[in-house]
This record gives sequence, C-alpha cells and structure tokens, in this order.
Amino acid sequence: MNRSTRRQFLKSSGAAIATAILPTWGCDGNEVRFKSMPTGPDMDVMDMDVEEMSVEEMADMLPLPPITSNARHYLQSINGKNYDPKISANSWRLAVDGLVDQPLTGLTYADITALPMQRQVLTMQCIGNWIGGPLVGNAEWGGTLLSNVLDMAGIKSEAIRVKFYSDSSDGYTTSIPLERALRDEVILAWEMNGEPLPSKHGFPLRLINPGHYGQKMPKWITRIELIDEEYLGYWESKPENKPFKWSDEAVATVNSRIDAPLSVWDDVKDPANGGVSVVLQTLRGVEGSPFIIHGIAMAGERTVESVRVSTNGGRAWHEAQITTQRLPNIWVTWAYEWALPASGEYEIVARATDSEGDSQPRTDAGADLYDGRTGWHRVKVKVASRTG
Repeated sequence: MNRSTRRQFLKSSGAAIATAILPTWGCDGNEVRFKSMPTGPDMDVMDMDVEEMSVEEMADMLPLPPITSNARHYLQSINGKNYDPKISANSWRLAVDGLVDQPLTGLTYADITALPMQRQVLTMQCIGNWIGGPLVGNAEWGGTLLSNVLDMAGIKSEAIRVKFYSDSSDGYTTSIPLERALRDEVILAWEMNGEPLPSKHGFPLRLINPGHYGQKMPKWITRIELIDEEYLGYWESKPENKPFKWSDEAVATVNSRIDAPLSVWDDVKDPANGGVSVVLQTLRGVEGSPFIIHGIAMAGERTVESVRVSTNGGRAWHEAQITTQRLPNIWVTWAYEWALPASGEYEIVARATDSEGDSQPRTDAGADLYDGRTGWHRVKVKVASRTG
C-alpha cells in the first residue's frame, strides 16, 4: 500500500470517528481529551523494516517518544482534582533533618535552583490508573540529584529510608529506601518541559523517582527526613482496617493501552467498578482496506521488547510495530495495520512484553495488593464494511 493511501485512510476513518464520539476526559481537571492522546504513527515510520534494524540503527532512524504537554499531563492529589496550594517561591523553605550530621532548616528556592541541574524524560503513571485509563504522561523533568541535597546534610550510618513531607496544607507523606534515593536518576525537580514546575504539578519542588508509580513522587515537598525504620505513607497505610494495602514498593509494571480504535466509556471512572456506559465505536470503510490500530506501552525501568495485538479477543495474536525509540522509563508508541474485516463486532486486545521477558497477564495479578493494573486492555468495536 502506498503512503498517501494509508495516510488518507487513517485521516478519514480515525479522525472523523474521534470527532463524532469524543467524550470529555475527566483526568482530575486537566485538559486531556481523546484527540490529544499520542497520535498515530508517521506513515514513513510504518514503512520502515524495523525488524531488520540494529539497536543503533533504530536509535538513529526512529523518533523519540512523544512528550505530554504540561496542560495535558495527568494530575492527582489526595485533596481532589482542583487542589492547588499556590506556594510562593519567596516564602517556601526546605528542611532536611533526622539522621543527618548537619540538619538544614531553611533552604530557599534560590538555594535549591542554584544546585547542579539534571534533566531527564520520564513516563509517570498513577498506581490507581485503570486499564486503558488516562492517568499517565511523559515529560522532561529538570532539577538536581536528591543525593546532592542529602550530601549537604550528611547521612548518618544508621539511616535506611528517606521520608518526604508535602506542604502542610496537603498533608501527603511517603518514603523510599535510602539506596534508591542515592541513585543518579532520582531528582528533586523544579522544572517540567523546560518551564517552572506548574503549581498543580508540585511547585516549587517534587520528587522524580524513575521505575515507580506516581505515589512515590511526592509534590510540594517542604521536608526530607532520614529515618532508621520502615514507614508507610498516606497511600501505603490504606485502606484502613483491611488486610490489603496499596503497595509500598510501587514498582512500575509492564502495560499497554490502545488509543485507536478509541476506548469509549465514562473515562473518569474505572470500568471494573461498574456504573460505566460503554459505547462501541463503528469503523467504516472498504473491506480489506487498512485501519491503523495504535497505542502506547511502558515497562518501568525496563524497555518495551514487543507489543502484540489481537483482533478476536485474544485467540490469535499479531506482532505490532514499535514506532519510537525503546528507552528505559519512557513509553513507546506502537502500531498494527489491520485489514478491515467483514461487518460485525470485534474485540481488539493489546499486551506488551518487557526486556526481561515479563508479559502482561490476562487479568490483574495480586488480588490482595493495590499494585498497579496490569491486565490486557480490550476495546470492542463494530465494523461496517462494504465491498470495493
């Protein structure tokens, strides 16, 4: 199929459908909408024979994964979707205390932003995001190594964990192992996509902790404490009076999402909890013509090795094409060219496998622990095809 024909099909089928059935994304009050999700792959990329490329050739030829703008990146807060402490840089102070040689009680915004800068791209996902949900984004974060600040205070030998306190108006706390805190990629960020960290995203300072879900990346940090005991923070100690809790490890798992065809439901709710109306998207076109199924996949600190797609509910699988560079801690986009079948109802399913060989399970694992959703994303569609 020539490139112009493929572009035309994607434009006339995918975009028109999105306009007709586009629901409003809740996503905690930010500006995410279906048409703003990662777009379909460039057709020039789809025409590459990536299976024959070396890793080095892929790095040179494939584009970098898409960046989510500050306005579109998901928001989460324990105080609700509209929470914004509106902290002033002039009045904000950071304390570093506990098991340290020299407690720091009044680091200013100027003190912090004068420290050596490091930038890195990270895909962040909420541990409570549902399968196929919107609470995920990819941004470039700028700040300084957490270890730079801890070294300023001096770490006592008995310290084993680092505890973070958000602004008192928020009240959030969490902790991470000291060994994790000292890694080179863990930063205290004051920039997002080259701009000052937006207030709702944690200004003036938040933690960026690759390989983990967002609950381990607290916002509005005002105090860092070195401790010699385990500590369960706000989410890790919930639900109260239940044998199961939110994971304290909160390690990001391999998962994928289908963006076209669209998942059409009340997207501010988890469909698994009921009360969600599902509307089947109708794909129209000439039988046998191509429809580009595409989406995103991520694998925490690993890379995405492959994405497989089924168009019959998981009975048969086909290899999708990874259409962006495969990098640790960053999502990829993927695509699969589906020959439009005869009219009827179909279920499209995606599953990803990471560089360690771990694949998404059919359904969520770990029923006794809230540890991120890992099951296959399923999208049911109607096809209304005609003979050419």
